[in-house]
Amino acid sequence: MSSKKDYGDYIKQLDLSYIIQTGKNAYVAKLLKKSRKNLEYFVAPQTSFGLGPLIALKNCQQLKVLDLRLVSETLNLEELFKSIRTLDQLTHLSFPRSSIEIHDFEGIDWPPKLTFLRISGGINDEFLIRSVFPSTLTQLEFSHCPAVKHAGIQNILHRLGKNLTSLKIQYPMPGLHDNSMDSVFTLCPNLTYLEIAVDYVSSSFFDDDNLEYLPYDRPLRNLHIDSSGMLGTSNKIDAIDLAIAINDEKLPHLKNVSCTAKLGWDPKSEYVNYIVNYLDEKNGGLYIGY
Repeated sequence: MSSKKDYGDYIKQLDLSYIIQTGKNAYVAKLLKKSRKNLEYFVAPQTSFGLGPLIALKNCQQLKVLDLRLVSETLNLEELFKSIRTLDQLTHLSFPRSSIEIHDFEGIDWPPKLTFLRISGGINDEFLIRSVFPSTLTQLEFSHCPAVKHAGIQNILHRLGKNLTSLKIQYPMPGLHDNSMDSVFTLCPNLTYLEIAVDYVSSSFFDDDNLEYLPYDRPLRNLHIDSSGMLGTSNKIDAIDLAIAINDEKLPHLKNVSCTAKLGWDPKSEYVNYIVNYLDEKNGGLYIGY
């Protein structure tokens, strides 16, 4: 961008996800500096995002979406929080997949309008337990978090669960138990979207103890069930389990269900047909991915 013209003022979205570069922090910092006036959406490139771009972020006062999920080089979260603490319009934040641990939990100033948080990288249980997350959060995702264990994820869902309308727990999360997410319906009763890996739930996921009736209609509309395909996961959740939950009116607003073929559901079974017919009446559907 020419320094003599204000082309950067016209840029509202900047997606560098297809840029594969090394040691070019200065270029990214320059782009952010040039487009800072009206930039609302930014996706960082796949490799480096160092101090220069972090400093440039401070001046992007209109930024609403900051997506760092592709950044593969180590990024200091303390420096990141220093850069975004003044971004009053920021609503969506995705951590880098290689983020390092942070120890100054009390020094974290979250953007005041943050509603979406994607947690990944070197985040551990101590971060989840000791951090004071903003009450504005309604959408939460976990991905590539090898240091997050059962205690940490249970703690954050106990505190934030009732506020959440969307939750994603994506494989792999090696620190979780094979039933760590059985309580998700209890801890997060107001979800409209849930994505879960069958690796972290038991065969009683849809049973009465885990999927209780609420004083109001449970609002869940979209359910995605994934699987690693590892030994022992194909018989955890059967179509009959979901069919019974639907028939018992525990999921009255359910409209769309997507799942992997690794669950072993027979598309011709009566229970799959029941689910298909029910969702079809809701103008939704069942989608089995192969």
